[in-house]
Amino acid sequence: MTQWFPPEPAIIPAEIVDGLARRGHHVDVLTGFPNYPDGVLQEGWKLAPYHVSERSTDVIVHRGWLYPNHDASAVRRMGNYLSFAAGSAPVALRKVPRPDVWLTYSSPITANVPAMLANPRGRVPMAMIVQDLWPDSVIDSGMASGKAQRVMGRPLHAFCNLTYRKHDAIGVISPSMRSILTDRGVPDAKIFDTPNWIRDDSLVLEADAAELREQLGLPTGRLAIYAGNMGPMQNLTPLVEAAKLEPGLHLVLIGGGIEAEALRTLAAGAPNIEVRQAVPPSEIGQFLAAADALVVSVADSALMRATMPSKVQTSLAAGRAVLVHGAGDVAAVVSEAGAGLTARPGSSGDLRQAMRDLVAASPDQLADWGAKARSTYLAKFSPDAGVTRIEAMLDAAMSRKK
Repeated sequence: MTQWFPPEPAIIPAEIVDGLARRGHHVDVLTGFPNYPDGVLQEGWKLAPYHVSERSTDVIVHRGWLYPNHDASAVRRMGNYLSFAAGSAPVALRKVPRPDVWLTYSSPITANVPAMLANPRGRVPMAMIVQDLWPDSVIDSGMASGKAQRVMGRPLHAFCNLTYRKHDAIGVISPSMRSILTDRGVPDAKIFDTPNWIRDDSLVLEADAAELREQLGLPTGRLAIYAGNMGPMQNLTPLVEAAKLEPGLHLVLIGGGIEAEALRTLAAGAPNIEVRQAVPPSEIGQFLAAADALVVSVADSALMRATMPSKVQTSLAAGRAVLVHGAGDVAAVVSEAGAGLTARPGSSGDLRQAMRDLVAASPDQLADWGAKARSTYLAKFSPDAGVTRIEAMLDAAMSRKK
């Protein structure tokens, strides 16, 4: 069960499905009609109560009707979520073969509805992977505020608690999510660590960094690169402000987003900072390989301290030192691995010291950080490690029904 699936840019659900299929499992996918991320039905598609197609021999994709939308309106966005739940419930009941186990990609939380309705007595094992904490993600994202937040908060909390009770196994993508769920009454034995993983086939793992820099027009000297979205949740303004005061570090930001132009203006005149346009995913690996360190920056909030953005896995997989401007699980995974440097959000002194330490690091130290980053990726965030964790969770869910 997943509201989003290819041809939408739904990398994580696709990786889970294809990873299980590669292990010899047959997977039926129940999803919606493609309209993410712009909320407009993709060209070549027509809304209908039901559509079925074959992704591969072992993957059949069933689609249920939904209301296409992905704008800033809380009412319309919730309409999108609820319409998927309503449109997919009949498909779950009548079209999808009875599975050995249900697995829901739980973002949004309403994606759990069809499987729960199709399995009212709980005879089929049920598992879910919590990608976003609800209703926290609705509240912290600003999608709902004021009266809407108060009206939605209580029923969403109640529904979330119901889904936790109904499921036999619950996967979490970061360690702090486990603590939050146990605080909300979920038995610890029901919770499994299922961090998201990424493929590394778009990365450049063996390359001459100096040669790449020349080809890409990147500066010589100690270089840190941030690649990704530039918005409030990335908290990049303090990073640029600190780098302006540390001329020994070259900082290059690559990407787009609602704060990209403001960051470009802020960096204007600083010879050691550059803000570049986004590049295609197929090309970003060259930039990562050219860096001495890769930057992960996240805003400091209760929600963000319990999340693990895919930039963490990508940075570790690239085998470069990681500079984290963030708190919680993002900082902990890099610190515990010995894969780089961390700086607390809101502490300009911390951030500047981390930048100075990066500039002062020897080539051997950089190589050690990079090697530890890569080994952490292989052990925890690679496709093989990720699918093994999913299988273990599904086996546990099935064992609870025996």
